[in-house]
Amino acid sequence: MGRLFWKFFISFWLAQVTTAIGVGMAMWLHSPEMAQFHVHPPAPGEVGFAPPAYLPPDGRMGPPPHVRGMLPPLMPLLAGSLVSLVFAALLAWYFSKPIRKLRSAFEALANGDMDVRLVPVMGSRRDELADLGRDFDSMAQRLQQLMDGQRKVLHDVSHELRSPLARLQAAIGLARQQPERTEDSMVRIEREGERMDALVSELLTLSRLEAGMAGKLNEKVELNELVFNVVEDARFEAESSTCRIEFEECCHVAVMGNAELLHRAVENVVRNAVKHSPSNGLIAIKMHKVGVQTVCIAVSDEGPGVPGADMQFIFEPFFRSDATKTTSGHGLGLTIAHRVVAAHQGSISASNCTGGGLCITIMLPVELAA
Repeated sequence: MGRLFWKFFISFWLAQVTTAIGVGMAMWLHSPEMAQFHVHPPAPGEVGFAPPAYLPPDGRMGPPPHVRGMLPPLMPLLAGSLVSLVFAALLAWYFSKPIRKLRSAFEALANGDMDVRLVPVMGSRRDELADLGRDFDSMAQRLQQLMDGQRKVLHDVSHELRSPLARLQAAIGLARQQPERTEDSMVRIEREGERMDALVSELLTLSRLEAGMAGKLNEKVELNELVFNVVEDARFEAESSTCRIEFEECCHVAVMGNAELLHRAVENVVRNAVKHSPSNGLIAIKMHKVGVQTVCIAVSDEGPGVPGADMQFIFEPFFRSDATKTTSGHGLGLTIAHRVVAAHQGSISASNCTGGGLCITIMLPVELAA
């Protein structure tokens, strides 16, 4: 038995024994044998006066000698104490048992057992301790998901870094074996270095967002200007694939947040559309208000889209569906966009277009004028 059990047990038992003694003494003092000696009789000459049945030599009223030595009844008090002892032990055990289970579960979780759960061992309890067990299970499940996600990210990062490192080693070996092709090898080394730098930069951004270190989000950002600048940069990039970009904007709106992060989120979505659009494809960017407090940015392309089974994983780190694995990239752009939009109290979703292609929709709260 733990310390909490004995604290509950002794406290409950002492409280019940004290109550039993108090009630027993009160009943004894108000018994018929004692009550007649505590009622003041009328004075001589008054109506109802009767001489006492027993008058001590000193003339003072009081119980006779055989009553004065009478003790309170011990058997009822002893029986009450024993019953209180049993019920106090049961009540203390009832409260301390789930707490011991909770302690054991915390120890197992601290030792790395992410599969420990409390609801199955709580039985049919419907109290605050059962609610605490369910909260523990939710916490354990969330920790398990985070640990699994970290393992997956570590595996994916290792995989993504292995390929450029292998190409770097091959380029260095080629430069040593064929000095006349040193220039080509240097170009390859520079290209792989840029890819690794971009990957590390995206990983650092994602790590900051997941750790809640998004920076200050109290800057007033003119969203029309921000999206327009992203569109102009995308048009320059899309010239090589002869893609067309159409931008339809609404009245000027402003949002509160971080301009750099919002620019990166919208840019990642637009560049993803440019990357997966076919030659002469159309990329439509529409910006409009939904109600009074929300602005919507919809980016749609005419690419292959995403299979329905993969749609729920599109914002996961390093995820690339089979239809898009032939394109370059690390699969972090949409993940960063998702984290940025969530940090700005917004939402982002993806759906396939009716005529083909993918549509990414960003919803952000609007900064209302004072």
